[in-house]
Amino acid sequence: MFVFLIARYAGGETGARAAARAGSVVVVVDAFRASTTIAVLVSRGARVIPVASIEEAAAAPADLRIGERGSAKVAGFDFGNSPTEILAARVPLGATVALSTTNGTRVVEAAAGSPAVYAAAFVNAGTMAEELAEIEDVTVVGCGWEGGRASEDEDAAGAILHRLEGRGATLDARARRVVDGYLRRPAGSLRSNSAARRLKRLAYEKDLEFCLSEDTVPVAPRLVDGAFAKG
Repeated sequence: MFVFLIARYAGGETGARAAARAGSVVVVVDAFRASTTIAVLVSRGARVIPVASIEEAAAAPADLRIGERGSAKVAGFDFGNSPTEILAARVPLGATVALSTTNGTRVVEAAAGSPAVYAAAFVNAGTMAEELAEIEDVTVVGCGWEGGRASEDEDAAGAILHRLEGRGATLDARARRVVDGYLRRPAGSLRSNSAARRLKRLAYEKDLEFCLSEDTVPVAPRLVDGAFAKG
């Protein structure tokens, strides 16, 4: 049985910090692409260490290093933040991966102190709703882009919150607006927003389609001892 008191929405690092201070479980949503990449890696049995800086990723005790800035791969790293490249590469089972991205990993860091931190996107929205059963206070945090809003993160958050509402959660006012936006946004609009155009310029069209596919990666990555693993 689901016993939510309330499910909330917040944005960016500020929202993640406030949620953690309030004692809320935090679900970090960076749909294009950090949360999707984390879900794919965890589905392959990897442990994912999220770090804010490139330097931290380079120094982390990891088998592989994944990083991007401005959506482009960090020079010298094993992969960019590309879920489809990782799928094709067949990351070894049980690998430890250091991950640093423009927005997502900074928001994860900002959520420090929360009772639990998860990573979610379109690809695991349904599984995340199931995982959050019986938690009394949840905040879904859309990462945004460089301090601003990102429609893909708001819609992915809306997909999760919509499923939670269907399971009995009460939404706060901001979460309600995000769900309404998700349900009303024209089909295909996320394939032409600024983030989508940026991915297309860098030849990541496959990532775009993969990141928009709902409920295709049934895992609920949870941060445990500094690394995301299966919840």
